[in-house]
This record gives sequence, structure tokens and C-alpha cells, in this order.
Amino acid sequence: MRLYSVEGELNPVPPFDFSKSMEFLSSFTPMANEQKIRVASFTKAVEINGKTVAFKITGKGDMQDPDIHYTAYSEERFDDETKSSLLDRITFFLSLQDDLNGFYGIGQDDENFRHIIKKLYGHKQVKFLTPFESCCWAILSQRVPMTTAHKMKEKIVQEIGSHIDIGCIDYYAFPEPTKMDAAEEPKLFEAILSRRKSKYLAAAAKAFSIVDEQWLRSAPYKEVHSWLTDIKGIGDWSANFIMMWGLGRMDELPSIGLKLALAVSSVYTGEEKPMPEEEIRTLAEKYGKWQGYWAYYIRIYAEFGGEGLKYAKGSSTQTMKAAGTENSCWPWRQPLEI
Repeated sequence: MRLYSVEGELNPVPPFDFSKSMEFLSSFTPMANEQKIRVASFTKAVEINGKTVAFKITGKGDMQDPDIHYTAYSEERFDDETKSSLLDRITFFLSLQDDLNGFYGIGQDDENFRHIIKKLYGHKQVKFLTPFESCCWAILSQRVPMTTAHKMKEKIVQEIGSHIDIGCIDYYAFPEPTKMDAAEEPKLFEAILSRRKSKYLAAAAKAFSIVDEQWLRSAPYKEVHSWLTDIKGIGDWSANFIMMWGLGRMDELPSIGLKLALAVSSVYTGEEKPMPEEEIRTLAEKYGKWQGYWAYYIRIYAEFGGEGLKYAKGSSTQTMKAAGTENSCWPWRQPLEI
């Protein structure tokens, strides 16, 4: 089948290190084996307004003068709305417009934290490709191993999502909420064989199909959090997860789990015991709207054993597989919420 394509450039706000984003994605369990990742490029499919689009992005330039080249493919012609929505999706996914200079300015005055900035300099938060996908992962990963949650996600993509063939490789796209809403609960149950999760996914699809994503990204934090917890199956923990990993809401530090408490304690006291929540929030306060980034950087630093993100230069692996270990400090699996 004939493919239509568009290409161009995206200009991230500096500093930005594309290779660090690729390193993070190579260990991001929820999206494991769903894209092609190399040191300097990333290829994945997404549904945009009912169309399936595959995009390849390639990092160019350097951290202070970054540039990303994109090429997008579709079986339908690209109209202005589809192209604009795709570029917004890529930009938001990789947080390309986040200006970290203010965050770095505060961190350089923090003697316990400045070495982490040095290790992770130029790394911007990588999110789920869409907020809806992050919500579905929050539901699928409740009270099951990550491998089980990922298998259920793969079934949803295969049964309800879509795919596009680029260079004899099929790239699968997670379904948009409107498509999942149209599929209805019985179709979801057929895919994942869980009555409870099927009901929750159906409720999430209905909610996300009628909400304005721009409102989710920019409305007052508490209003968006409240909207999320109104969805059946989404409790406080899941809402916090979606706020950070689906919407990139780094302006607050809503929840402090054991792993973060241990990581902060290690960085600021050198002790191997969790720091009390009140003390962590006191430390985070001086970072203001960057509190989420402060916690994010500490978690990455802890995850990589104090080495930060250090990509294996020259790797030619077609698809970097996620570690998928139960001991990971990332909060990919969640407790049961009613």
C-alpha cells in the first residue's frame, strides 16, 4: 500500500540530551518492545484523530544547540491538523519545550544535589506517549506482575489498536480513547480476560474520549487530580501516577513512596534508611515548580546506581528490551484501587 510522508525539524529548548531519552526508553517497561530504539533514533506508531501514523525521530546537534529531525508515515494524506497534532504529541512525549535552566539554577546551590545535575544534565522527562495510555497502564498493572500487565496491554493493541507497515516492520499503535470506547466492555474482556479491569478500562475510555487534553495538561493540579479520581478504578495513587507519567505535571510532589524516601535519604544523609515524608517535602519546597523534576532526577540517579544515564554508544540493537524486573525502583506496578 502507498505511504504518504512528511518530514521536518523540531527544536528542543536547550539543554537537551537526546541520547539520555533513548536510554530511559530502553528501560521503560510499559512500552517494552513497542518501538525501534537506537542511540540516535526512535521509531514508533501512534493513533492521531483516527489515523495511524508512524514517526521516526533522530537526534542531531548537541545539548546546547539541539535539533530533532522527524519523518512521519501514514496510509492517508497528512492534513494540517494531523501534522500539528503529531508534532505536539512528539514534543509533549519527550518534554522538548521544558526549560530546565531554572531547575538547574536552584540545584547548583544544593551541595547534595548538584552532582546529580552533572550526571543527568540535559535529560528531560520522558512520558507515556499519551495520557490515556498511562491511565490504562495504571489499571492494567494493579495487583499483577509487570509481565502480565504488559501481555494484557499487547492484547489490547493487537485486538483494538492498529498498525502500519514501514520497511517490512509492523509498528503497532495503542488505541485512542474514542476507539476503545467504541469497542465496549465485552471486547475488552475478550482481550484481557479480566472483568474488573475491563470495567475500569471502559470507564477510562469514556472519560478520556470527551475531555480536552490541553485542559488536563494546564488546569490547576487539584482539579485535574479530582477529575482523574472520579474515573472508576482510579484512586489517589493511580491519579498521582498519571499526573506525573502521563501529563508531566512536575509542579507538585504528590506522593512519596519507600523507594523515593530511601533514595533521598541516601543522597542527603548517606544513610540506608527512609527519610520521613515531612523532611523530604521540606527539601523539595525550595525547588518550587520543579519539585517533580527534583524527585525524578533522584529516582533516576538511584536506579542507575549513582551513574546517571550513560547510553552504550554505538549500540545497534533494533529494539532495546526493558529490564522488566520486579526490583526496579520505578513505580510501574500499582496497588489495587477500587
